[in-house]
Amino acid sequence: MPAQTYQERLAKYGDKLTTQQKLYFQQEYDKQSRNPSTALILCLLLGGAGAHRFYLGQWGLGVAYLLFAWTFIPVCIALLECFMIRKRTEKYNQQVAQQILDKMDVIFSEPGKAAAASASN
Repeated sequence: MPAQTYQERLAKYGDKLTTQQKLYFQQEYDKQSRNPSTALILCLLLGGAGAHRFYLGQWGLGVAYLLFAWTFIPVCIALLECFMIRKRTEKYNQQVAQQILDKMDVIFSEPGKAAAASASN
């Protein structure tokens, strides 16, 4: 079974979501999502130190950028990444939305369904 995108899952829920659930999703998404403009500015100004990677939760690559910052190779890579950072940020935000929906499935599901679903996995 192919994984559904968060837009498909939200459309599937349709009007089934209560106001509380919609509010929960929006609050969590606002807390965890990242702004593409901020990522671009970090990439341009501090890209050689990997700040944009840390911002998007890619700690391993951020540390690699820091370790090799003295070679100026990360600076060149960061300048190239400026053209791709918007797409990368959108992908990160989609993953965040998917995680929030997964958490909502557990939090707002009926007690019997949650136990049955966890037992079947």
